[in-house]
Amino acid sequence: MKCNNNKGLLNAITLCGTLLLGSCTKVPMEGSLAPDISYKNRKQYAISGLQQNIGNFQVSTSTLPLKFEIVEVRELTGKVTASLTENIPVVRFKEPIVGNETAAELLLKTDTVMTPAVSVNPFTGQLEILEGNKIPAGEYHFDIKVANNSGAKILKDALVIEFKELEVKSWSSGMLKQPEIERIGDAPNQIRFVGYLNNIPLSGDQIDFTKERSAGFKGTFINDTNDGEIWQVKFPVKESNTYCSWKITNPNGGAVSYLSENFNFVIGLPGNYVVRLYK
Repeated sequence: MKCNNNKGLLNAITLCGTLLLGSCTKVPMEGSLAPDISYKNRKQYAISGLQQNIGNFQVSTSTLPLKFEIVEVRELTGKVTASLTENIPVVRFKEPIVGNETAAELLLKTDTVMTPAVSVNPFTGQLEILEGNKIPAGEYHFDIKVANNSGAKILKDALVIEFKELEVKSWSSGMLKQPEIERIGDAPNQIRFVGYLNNIPLSGDQIDFTKERSAGFKGTFINDTNDGEIWQVKFPVKESNTYCSWKITNPNGGAVSYLSENFNFVIGLPGNYVVRLYK
């Protein structure tokens, strides 16, 4: 009998302990937002005027799907950020493309929508930057709200994007030094190329861009002048492998030869530019 009483008492204690434990343990809610969510490579670079998608979001153990929203954008030197929300016309296809449509038929299958220059994809978290934006050079800090069915969190400085208005990407070793790009005005939309030979500026007819023009920047030749070769350009100028030839005249024999070098550059915002090339 004594053993039976002890066994009953043990069972009662076990039952009470189980009930007590159950009352103190929180049942987890469906879904969770991980504390370590972030963007991989938080600091990024972009060229003004060009189309780019930026941002690789790391969800960690968060429950999907996630939803993203830009809360605030700041430029550290105090530049106005209105150019990021400026609406840009974007052509969207509203019907499938077969491939043999005429220009008129393609027009009927498209629609033009006004879209902010910079927006966040609500499902992937990528920042989508549209071509034709007019974002000035600067460092822009984006606060982004991330949410799922369990709650929301604002990531301050989630992405930091440094915008440049132009950039020389590469240049061949035969050049004396890196090409230089200078913006000299808002209009007209053109580039004046100046070739330097041993640091002496040449007239426009002494440099040439005809070699492998299909691989170069897209523009319309205007004129050779005493201070360079002028091209009318539709901006932005996208990254392209551009060849330039220097016309060399042998003073002894009068023979003419061309020394060709290539360079790679981008210019995002419309304007009047000078590109200086050194040989």
